[in-house]
Amino acid sequence: MIEKDYFKELLGVEILEVGDGFSNAQMNVTKNHTNFHGVTHGGAIFALADCAFAEAVNFGEQKAVAVQVSINFLRPSFVGDVLIAKAKRVSEGKTFGLYEIAITKEEKTVAVFTGLAYKT
Repeated sequence: MIEKDYFKELLGVEILEVGDGFSNAQMNVTKNHTNFHGVTHGGAIFALADCAFAEAVNFGEQKAVAVQVSINFLRPSFVGDVLIAKAKRVSEGKTFGLYEIAITKEEKTVAVFTGLAYKT
């Protein structure tokens, strides 16, 4: 588990599980995570996914950084929702790893994030 991730703490992201090529994280949506429409801000959802991505790609002694990421927002979430981000490795080579992160609430997909990591 990554220590001293102050942004993760600020968001209230909790890491539930981490292993080789995967991680699970959650965030309880508060009013501070919402935008002017009253729904969870896309940046908050992106950040949750990015936290799960970072945990999965930096497991153990492995060190990696993101070189390309994208996200597709599929449905809204609101104050009181618990968002779960499940990261899993899709492919891995000597220098790059591709990961997919599904963000869900109550078993329904809220967003899908993909990330390409460069191993340092």
